[in-house]
Amino acid sequence: ARRSPVMSARMTYLVLNPSWNVPHKIAVQDKLPQFRDNPALLEQQGFEVLSGWAENAQPLDPDAIDWATLGPRNFPYRLRQRPGPQNALGRVKFMFPNKFDVYLHDTPARELFSREERAFSSGCIRVEHPLALALALLRDDPAWTPSALENAVAQGTERIVKLPQPILVHLLYWTAWVDPAGRLRFRRDLYGRDALLSEALREADGV
Repeated sequence: ARRSPVMSARMTYLVLNPSWNVPHKIAVQDKLPQFRDNPALLEQQGFEVLSGWAENAQPLDPDAIDWATLGPRNFPYRLRQRPGPQNALGRVKFMFPNKFDVYLHDTPARELFSREERAFSSGCIRVEHPLALALALLRDDPAWTPSALENAVAQGTERIVKLPQPILVHLLYWTAWVDPAGRLRFRRDLYGRDALLSEALREADGV
């Protein structure tokens, strides 16, 4: 329902131990119902409530908020999940600024990588081996050895790291491809784009 876009952008930095500013749509559709039922989940899951989206927005006392009165059309707050083992973005976020506000990120939900279909995100893309990817992106910076990266992540504090060179990122949508062994692979057309492409090709050919 929340599709990853097809796009290209330049990755310019990554964030170690990122906090997560929950997009408004996810906040009101996914998180708000949980917190209305059990406000204690805010603290248990490491969330804080801010007064809004301005840079000077202030943290609020969640116990002072009447959660029962809030809804999708009445939610003036910002939810932010602190860095930590429960953070939805995991230990590393890979940033390539774009109009869709999507990126690559680690995840605490490691079990999802064992699933054949992985359409579980809200547009962003989970990375199975984030530290390996981070080291590959930082390989031209001698300061970022494996131990240096592990130590920085272990500190648990949010840190922005600029890449030595920007990396061009392409997000594509493939339902058929040839694997390294030369075998043709297919996957279900989750977004229904193959049918649209087929129709467009038929129209272009005058069929």
